[in-house]
Amino acid sequence: MPAALRILSLCAALVALGCASRPIGDVTLERGKTGRAQGDLAVAQKGAASVAVISTDVGRGLAFVVDPAGYLITNRHVIEDADHIEDVTFPALRPQRSFAAVRIVYIDPSRDLALIKLDVDAPLPALSLATVGSAPIEDYLHAKDRVLLLARPSEDDASAGGKKSDGFVARTGNVRELEVFNPAVGPGAFFGLSQAVRRGQSGGPVLDRYGRVVGVVSWTWKHRVGGYAIPIAEAAQMLSERPAMDTAAEQSARATERARGFLKALDGGDLEVARRMMSPTYSRKIRQRTMTTIAEQLPGDGRAAVQQFVAALEDIIDSEPAGAEELPFSKVQDVVLRTGTRGFMEALGVEGALSKDQVISFFFEFAQAYVGARYFAESDQDTAMTAAMMRLQTVDAARTFAFAEATGRFKRGAHLEVERLEIVPGAYAPHAVVTLRNRDTDGRQPATLVMQMRLEWGDWYVAELQTAGG
Repeated sequence: MPAALRILSLCAALVALGCASRPIGDVTLERGKTGRAQGDLAVAQKGAASVAVISTDVGRGLAFVVDPAGYLITNRHVIEDADHIEDVTFPALRPQRSFAAVRIVYIDPSRDLALIKLDVDAPLPALSLATVGSAPIEDYLHAKDRVLLLARPSEDDASAGGKKSDGFVARTGNVRELEVFNPAVGPGAFFGLSQAVRRGQSGGPVLDRYGRVVGVVSWTWKHRVGGYAIPIAEAAQMLSERPAMDTAAEQSARATERARGFLKALDGGDLEVARRMMSPTYSRKIRQRTMTTIAEQLPGDGRAAVQQFVAALEDIIDSEPAGAEELPFSKVQDVVLRTGTRGFMEALGVEGALSKDQVISFFFEFAQAYVGARYFAESDQDTAMTAAMMRLQTVDAARTFAFAEATGRFKRGAHLEVERLEIVPGAYAPHAVVTLRNRDTDGRQPATLVMQMRLEWGDWYVAELQTAGG
């Protein structure tokens, strides 16, 4: 057999065995073999060496190495609400390794996934994946398959002598179902696990009997046994969709694409897509201003207005039948919209200080979290109030405030198009200035608007909209 044919045959054999690698940009994923199942101990030991604990200023989560050069996958929610990552530590490595130099390479705008990069001086042990492409979940996972999760030890996991492990605790179980949908967490289907998912496990790998990653631990429902994970093919898809930003030309092309995408979403009424394109940094700024303005009124007359709002939510909760599966959103929405009336804003003490859209945005995010905690988690009022305040501190909620602020600059449904885009270098990251031309000629809308965009988390985000010259 000619040498070239022997090489091709060898490559085909390797792919058939499942140990093919696939470079996606600067990240190389390895697909694991399915030839021989491993015992739980072997899977746990190998997996633990590749799993890290991410500590931020607001909490902890897990991540796992997919490329020895220092690339790790985690959940978006583990890092997006943090002001900074304090460190990334590998508890199971000997000696233990910890990194303070951490870069957020990319945060998926829709999936609960993110890619981070560590500044490593030696390769890290990486986990192989069940697939390195966009394969259907049925190709590598089935209901009742045995799977293993890793978690940091809790007090309940201490040995008889009272000493806790320095590494991880392995929790074995099975796949319960392959398709579970929860739009509040992200698009697409999740798969269910029989193991309980505890706080701090988010972003960790779900390992199959071959030691391959089949999913990323993502979320759990209170009062329901087990947890839920994102299929690993979604992580591979995230890497494939990550935009190239290495050159000025690539940055400019992507900024133009994102600007047009934002306008298209607005023009088509797909406001959720547009909202998710708001800059995290700018959104936090607007959220802080909105919350500070409202908080300043609470010691005085504004407290009564908020109490009336909460009482209206309680009336909705009390009126719903026991065991209802869906949030009474239409009723909640009616109550929220009333917060934008002049009478309520005057009672709250913010008339003239905040726009109608800003006030509605605040109470929309508050109500969603409050009613969800009372309705589904069966929390008491104090706990629900805490959940609502925690929701307001998230980037996702902040984007609602920023979206209301930005879109208040022009008439809803205005037909805007990109006329010119300029990339401006910055001390830390470039920003883009986009001149928008209004296609409407009815005189009710400024002919020209300026959109500011920021390069954050590996992509361009809309910061604000301004009338030309203002």
